[in-house]
This record gives sequence, C-alpha cells and structure tokens, in this order.
Amino acid sequence: MKFITRFYLSLLLALLGLAAQASNDLIWAQPMGAEGNDSSARRALLIGINKYKGLPRLQGSINDIETMRHILITRWGFSEKDITMVTDEAATRAGILAALEQLVQETGSQDTVYLHYSGHGSQVQDLNGDEKDDGLDETIVPQDGRTGDVRDITDDELDEIISRLRARSALVVLDSCHSGTATRSVDIRTRSVPRDTRIDLYRKGMVLKRAVVPLISSRFVLMTGAASHQEALDGPVEGRYHGFFTYALSRSLSSAGPDASPREVFDGVERELKRIQTQFGRSSMPEPQLEAPPGLLDTPLLIASREGSPSSASPQPTRLPWIEVQPKEADRVVLVNGLLLGAGPGSTWSIYQPGDTTFTPGRALAVATVTQLQGKDALARLTSTGTKIPSGARAVSLLPPPAPARVSIRIADLPRERRQFIEETLRKHVKDVDIVEGSQQARFLVDVQGNSLRLFSAEGLQPVGSYALDNERWGAGLALVVSRSANASELLALDNPSSQLKVKVRVATTKPPVTARGVAVVADTQPAHYRIRRQGESRTSENSLQLEIRTSADAYLTVVDVDSQGGVNLLFPTQHQRSDYYPEGRVRSGKAVLLPDSLQPANRAGFHWDYTPPQGTDTIRVFTSTDLETAQMIRQRVRALQESAAQARGGVTTRAAVTASVGSLRQDLAQVATRGFVQVHDPTPAVPTTPVADSGPVASAPPPNPPSPPAPSGADPAMPAGGPAPGAPLSVTPAEPPLAKQVAPDWAATSVTIVVEG
Repeated sequence: MKFITRFYLSLLLALLGLAAQASNDLIWAQPMGAEGNDSSARRALLIGINKYKGLPRLQGSINDIETMRHILITRWGFSEKDITMVTDEAATRAGILAALEQLVQETGSQDTVYLHYSGHGSQVQDLNGDEKDDGLDETIVPQDGRTGDVRDITDDELDEIISRLRARSALVVLDSCHSGTATRSVDIRTRSVPRDTRIDLYRKGMVLKRAVVPLISSRFVLMTGAASHQEALDGPVEGRYHGFFTYALSRSLSSAGPDASPREVFDGVERELKRIQTQFGRSSMPEPQLEAPPGLLDTPLLIASREGSPSSASPQPTRLPWIEVQPKEADRVVLVNGLLLGAGPGSTWSIYQPGDTTFTPGRALAVATVTQLQGKDALARLTSTGTKIPSGARAVSLLPPPAPARVSIRIADLPRERRQFIEETLRKHVKDVDIVEGSQQARFLVDVQGNSLRLFSAEGLQPVGSYALDNERWGAGLALVVSRSANASELLALDNPSSQLKVKVRVATTKPPVTARGVAVVADTQPAHYRIRRQGESRTSENSLQLEIRTSADAYLTVVDVDSQGGVNLLFPTQHQRSDYYPEGRVRSGKAVLLPDSLQPANRAGFHWDYTPPQGTDTIRVFTSTDLETAQMIRQRVRALQESAAQARGGVTTRAAVTASVGSLRQDLAQVATRGFVQVHDPTPAVPTTPVADSGPVASAPPPNPPSPPAPSGADPAMPAGGPAPGAPLSVTPAEPPLAKQVAPDWAATSVTIVVEG
C-alpha cells in the first residue's frame, strides 16, 4: 500500500545513525556494527480500538492486541512491565499521541520496539505536497476521530514523532486499511472509513518538519494487513473476533523458529490466511504487505536472548506460546486465559510439565479437549484418566475447534410468504440447518433473483449454486450441496498449530510475485484460475493442475481436493501413479516436488489432474506427516468420507457419518501428541555385532482402491491405465530410500484455493 511505500519507510528511515551491536538480545532486524552499553529492553506499544465514538464498531481489535501481548510474553520473552496497551476510550487522539511520546522518552539506544495498531484507517487530502501518487495522506483513526474538531493522526505526524525514537531497531505492524470494498457478510467488517473532508482542521495542525534519510540506512521491518486498494478484514476466527491479518501473524509468530526471517514469518502469514479463506469459503483474501531493506528480508527476525545476557531476567523464550494449566477435578483442568490463544469449545491441547520450553511432539503429559468457556478461561476434559496434572503445567494448541455441528444459513430480505416457503423447504431437506438472523455467523447465504434461488458462500460474493424454484427438486439439490460442503469443512478444519513440520505449496504454473527494488513482498493470497478441460482439448497449465510442494523434513504427502459443492476426492497417492513415483507418497526434506511431474503424455507420474465440472472454488488440502501410520489414517478417513457420500440416500451425508470418519481422525491425531519415544542413555559398552541393513519403515497392508478414479485427477485418456502405450518413452523416478527415523510422529497441513471456470 502507498502508506507503506511513502510513510512507513520514511517513518523509520529516521533511525539513521543509530548504533547496533550484535548482542544476545531479542531484535527485529539483524544488527550491524557494534558499540555502546549493555543495557537494553524489549518494548511494545499495542493500540487497539473497537468502540469508536462516531464510527462503526469493530469487534476484533482488542482481541488482536491481547493475543499478541500473550505471544510476545510466553513465546518471545517480553517482560510484562515493558508492554503498554492503549485501548478504546484511552485511545483518543491525545491518548495515542501521549503513548507514542512516552515510548520515545523511555526507549534507549539499545532497545527494540514493537509497535502494533489495530483499528480503522482512512485518508485525507495531502497538504504539503509529499504524496506524489494520489495526493492523499494516510491516517490512523483515533477513538474520538470524526467528532467535533478531532483530526485523524496523519502519517506526517507519526513521521515527526518516530524520527525521535532512539531505538536500535523497530517493527511496525498495521492492521487497518484506507480503502475497501463491500461485503455482504455482516460478520466480516472492513477496517476503513471514508476520507476525511474537513481540510481546514488539518491545515491548522499541519506538520512542517520532515525527516528524510537514505533508505540504505534503515533497519526497519514493516508488515501491514492489505494493499491500499483492498480491505483489511475483521471477523470471527475459531470462535473469537480478530483482524484476519493480526490473527494470521500471531499464528505465524507462534510457530516460527528462533531464527525465522521476515520472509519466513510472512510466508506463515500467507499460509494462515489461506486457512482462514477456506474456513469462510472466500474466493479471495486481502494481500498483506511486507517491506524492509533487501538485506533484512532473509536475516533472523527474532533472536532470543541467551542466559546470562543483560536482558535474561525477562521470561525465557519458548518454542510455542502456551497457556497456564490448573488442575480442577480428576479428569478436568482449567486453561487460564485460554481464549487468548483460541481455546474454544472442541479445541484440543497438549499439556506439558511446568517450565517446559521445547514442547517436544510425543512427550506431552496428556491431551485435553475444551468443553466450555468461563470468561477468558477454558474448562477442558482430559482424554485419558490416571494422569496427574501439576499446577502450573503448560498447554499448547494441538487441534483447532471442529467445524460447527449444524449448518447455519441466512436468508436475504424476501416477502414473508416466499421466505416461509424457502425456510420450510430447507428444514425438510437439510436436517441440521439453523436459519440465522442479524449478526449471527452464517455458513451460507440464500437470496432469490427472479425465479431462481441462489446459494452463496459465507462472504455473500461467491455463488455456489442456482436452483429453479419451479422445479420441485430444488430443495434436494440445494441440500446435497449444503450437506457436502458442511461435511467437507470438517476435513478442512484439521490443523496442527504445534507442528514442527513446515509445508509450502503453490500452483506450479504460477510465478512468485516480483518485488520492486527487492524491498516489498506481497502475500500470494489470490486464487489460481483454471478452466474445465473439454473432450479432445490439449492439456495445458490452464486446464490441468500441477502443484509444487516442499517440506521441512522427510515426510509422506496426502493431497485432497474439495470442490465448490463439497465433493471430497483423494488426489494423491492415487491408484493411477506408477509404483516408483514417490512410493507411499514419500518425499525428501527441502526437495521441490512436482505433482504430477509433467503435463505431457507419458509422464513419470502416470496420472494428470484435469479439471471437470462443477465450476466454482476448489480447495486443495495438502497433509504431510513424518510417519506412514499417520498418513494412512488420513487417507483411510478421506476414503470413508467419499464412500459415505456415495452410499447416502440422494448423496446427502449425515453428520453422524462424518463424525464416524473425520471425528475419529481428530481423536487419532490428538493421540499423536503423546505417542513419542524417550531417548535413554545406555552406559553398557557396545558389543560388536553383524551390521543389519536399514530396511526402512514397514508398510501396512495397502489400503483399498477407491471405487472410481477421483476427479479432477485421473489417468490420461490417451494412456492405458497401467501406463503408456508399448514403446512410448518413459522416464523413471528412482526409488526413494527409506525416510530418516523420527523421534516422534508429527504432521501438518496447508491449502491452495483454485477458481474453476467454464
């Protein structure tokens, strides 16, 4: 956004000449040079506004900064006394400016600063000629903004204040926007308000002082929620309202390694936004922005202080953010302030010993599932009895809450008789439906245009289906789509926030975003577009899917497609692949894997993924696991979901059938947290023995083949099912050696969104 390219880069360019030494303290940018005293602090100023005096309310801004505060303390070792929060009534124009001035006064030359704003943003006419692109200054809107003679806080004002900050390094996070488009979903709100036209107010308070220094000297990292032409969104995520960007950033910072770079953390933001996109059924998401000098994009963003350093009195950084656990009854515990990390009903948590900082997979004391909330505390039931949980134990997120048990549908404004007819038909055909009103969250929206009933995804912008009301079977057709989509959401909700395994997936035919001068990075949150392949049409990158997948450890891949109408298909492994093409789905750490390897006939894979109807938005969900057993569990449940849909009357799968397949998979995946191995030292002298070859993991009996080839995947029509025609050229992928032995099983998942057009 232009707010980035002009204001914030110049805002922190004012740090020219500030010395930085390569010390042991937590920093936001790689320090260069060495000097100065040993005293340092990590300071955070967190500003969040929900309740505006004269503007539409937001619902997630306070939650944003409460969650970020908890992560800064428990994950990254910030001290509570060095974090200032300014919220709602305190976040007036005077209150925000006073907090910024206090930050300037308290910050020393060796300090690190984290500045976060969640709230409305806007624009005002530029008065000093520094906005060459569109003639507009960007602003943040204080709680009393647009009332009386209260002005927004302009980028020029912030420039002047931050230019006096004597920090070694700083990070600014901005979750607001300055322009946006409308959404029909009342649960998702944009964080922008119209341009302020009260120009005379700004002339009176015009900032004449400017801080202009060379970009090369900046040690600044900036992340923002959307481009200038897009909306930053505020909505319910896993039972609690948040800014979508801040929530994604909090999840990425939670799981990032100690040496993660800005680019790697930003990649995590992109993955999380795609997961939220899947949850809400959105066809696209805003594109967050990352800006920094080229030399900082790939250097460590956060470096934890080492024991004995001047700042080591701060809390010890941990691998993951955690929640304090207090035992309550024999099989119950309390997750103190669990709501701050998303401990909604149905979420699953791994419990570790007090003081644990590594949270090693497979070494948890127990697993607990949240049953209810009491304020911000979460009550949870242990999945197994007999384990004594000590006071002060630590819990980390293992599985998010499952998809809602019932399907919520909102009906647009219609005449009473027609609305009543539609409600009765929906209740007759969709057994688990709730017709919701007002601000309640809906999974689908329904309206009527002429004689057609239209079904929309949650955002109200992407149509899922259209049905003629004069056809008596319209109710059954709509029920099929609603049921399948709701059931598929159970599968898409599976995620492992505590995983050490990282997976990156992109459509192989798309090009990574090109950045200007190596400074700006834009998240790739827009869907890839494909069209249906017609009979006899040549296979191209426009009608046949190819994925590039890379994992951070040796792993087994499982690729699942969920189409726009909720159809679930296991794409990989497939019965059509050649036996020597990634057997069992095994891939190597860091290796870029193309699935399939080529779009040409007689490829090494033995299959292609051609797109067929229906049109709409597909979600490709990629699961990875470090052990074969977990991979086979996932594949078997996906096949069970396919079979239950095929066998159910009219194709409508009951929620009980879904619970039997995906629900049991959740339970099995939760047990992975305690299914580890403990390394025990053996002091006995070694006795020479005959070497034994490593035969690798032992595969269980191969799972049954699906009843029919999955769509959109399938064998090449010009190729026999068993492979290419005799004499056709064939390149063979060498057989993969066994995967390295793992201390404990681990798994992860991510998604890619595809728009399929006719």
